[in-house]
Amino acid sequence: MRVVTLHEVEEALRTADPGTLREMAHQLARSHVALCSLTSREGDCAHISEDATQDRIDALEVDRLASLLAPSAWAALWLEDRL
Repeated sequence: MRVVTLHEVEEALRTADPGTLREMAHQLARSHVALCSLTSREGDCAHISEDATQDRIDALEVDRLASLLAPSAWAALWLEDRL
């Protein structure tokens, strides 16, 4: 079994197409909002609009996108290795 580190995951993500990274980040943000709305009191889940979220994601550099996505990707790799 090979252990994959968070650093290796970040490095791999940095080589991905920036548009792909932005789409991944957007989907992760959408998932967060959906989960948050399920666990928040009604009217208590204050998030910016999806368009504003997309604008913020679009403004991120590749290194920042990679660091935001790396923990989720790392967890998925770890789990896949154990299943």
